[in-house]
Amino acid sequence: MADQTTALERWSEDLPAQARRALAVGRALCACDGHYHTLWGTLRASGASNGLKSEEPLLASLIKPYVRDSARVMIAGAADPGVPCAMGRIYAPVMPALTVVDRCKASLELMRQFAATKHLVCRTLNLNLLDLDGSEQWDQIVLHYTPDFLDPLLHGRLFQALARALSPGGTVVCAAMTATGVVGEREHEVGGVYYDYTLKKVMDGPMAEAAASTEFLDMLRAYSVRWGQRRTNLPSSEQLVHSMRNAGLSILSENSAPRQHRIVGGAALVDSCSIIIAGK
Repeated sequence: MADQTTALERWSEDLPAQARRALAVGRALCACDGHYHTLWGTLRASGASNGLKSEEPLLASLIKPYVRDSARVMIAGAADPGVPCAMGRIYAPVMPALTVVDRCKASLELMRQFAATKHLVCRTLNLNLLDLDGSEQWDQIVLHYTPDFLDPLLHGRLFQALARALSPGGTVVCAAMTATGVVGEREHEVGGVYYDYTLKKVMDGPMAEAAASTEFLDMLRAYSVRWGQRRTNLPSSEQLVHSMRNAGLSILSENSAPRQHRIVGGAALVDSCSIIIAGK
């Protein structure tokens, strides 16, 4: 029990502190359209984005059967230390050999800073996932909504690259958004509703001082526009499964992940998402 408690403390997060670091690191290093890695910490700290927190029990139940000592685990795309920390808690007290792969230098720097503070060992690779060539392999590859940031036309290439990087007997854990819509007023303003909802959450939360900055508001507007654009071009769960099978992966389970409606004024953002476990 003591080992379990220590492991969980090791992977605990101070979200407001991480958000402030992300604002600084992102301004210097994030070149992503929509300032994604600059703002993500603030969205998590404010509760505007809390999918990982709500999904972690489900993820744990799905991943636990595949946990083993000395597992090599790749986090395929990470906005901040959140997903690596969730994996650390799920594996605890076992310590996985974690590698975070992302094409943005900002998220990798945030992970390195977190690991240094917590005295953790975590590799970071600045690499486009489409460029994985199989020269290195992992026992488990975790994508937490990473497919949402790629055109569905590229999902075939993505899963082929991941299949090359997956060791025999390994698993891919893929969480992906499959639909987003607005119920009620402003049904054609997905990005605008998201902006209003998120700004209210930030202003009411521990990062309220950020909302006083014109620069932050401009970044949030750009982020919301890109968020809305991505949500109008999502694959179905059937399309994701098809891409994974075409890459030579076997579907082990497919699960719907519940999401709370995000309500602002007379509008509600409604999401549908899937968590798919595949093996090689």
